[in-house]
Amino acid sequence: MSFSSDLKTELSEIYVHAAHCRIAELSALTSLLGKYSDENIIIKSEKEQCIAKISRLIRKTFDNSEKMMYTSICSGQNVIKIEKSLANEMISTLKLSIKGEEIYSDDQVFEKTCCKRAFIRGAFLAVGSISSPEKKHHFEMDYSDDLRAEQIIKIIKVFDIYPKVVVRRNSYVVYLKDGDEIANILSVIEAPNALMTFENFRIVKDIRNSINREVNCETANISKIAGASVKQIEDIEFIDKLKGRDFLTDSLREVADIRVENPLLSLKELGEMMNPPIGKSGVNHRLRRISILADKLREEL
Repeated sequence: MSFSSDLKTELSEIYVHAAHCRIAELSALTSLLGKYSDENIIIKSEKEQCIAKISRLIRKTFDNSEKMMYTSICSGQNVIKIEKSLANEMISTLKLSIKGEEIYSDDQVFEKTCCKRAFIRGAFLAVGSISSPEKKHHFEMDYSDDLRAEQIIKIIKVFDIYPKVVVRRNSYVVYLKDGDEIANILSVIEAPNALMTFENFRIVKDIRNSINREVNCETANISKIAGASVKQIEDIEFIDKLKGRDFLTDSLREVADIRVENPLLSLKELGEMMNPPIGKSGVNHRLRRISILADKLREEL
């Protein structure tokens, strides 16, 4: 199973005790997965776990719902048909409004902070997905129109999380890409197992990235040292060939001898091998003087 499926399974198994939170979550699920037809509400989802939770919430919230609610499978989708009397009661209790076949949740249904959490949880169960934290950070909810997208953005912002929206193939995708914000939204919808998994992968990824940065930095330093060393040794060997090593002063000859014998050492390490030891800047100064001498000899030639 994917990380997204595991998250939805976790959310579908959450038992909501407070009636007002059950109503908020069921309102989100009904408005996003339901259609109003011939005074009935038809709810469809490919996810059996999602339909099971909707059925459970309806039975817990409405009396005698078993006699007015029918579950079936049609064209690979799980379907709940809610008959007229129960549909009317749900519209009133869940603060739903009808526009043609479309069903919308009114803002009154999530006035409390806990109800906002439940509403976001229901919305994600209905139209949400999240990528595996092994690959990248991406959390999204796919809405059919801008009204629903604007509504969920407004609710999520209450928790100091600021999603963006993009239009993709006639749908409005509300998404998060920042790892901290995704961790926060998982906490908001009360998914501790998914949050722990997500954070563990983030820690591993951060450690791996830190190691890669250090390796890349070390590699760059080695390349830089090697490049400078090649030029320095070329200058020393040029002077050797033309004038001999004794052409150099004692201090320059000492650093030249050590550099030729240790082509991969840094300037600091070269300085520690001198007698007496000198600092990095001192070594650099002497090697520059050798380079200047070599360039003058080249000019004379």
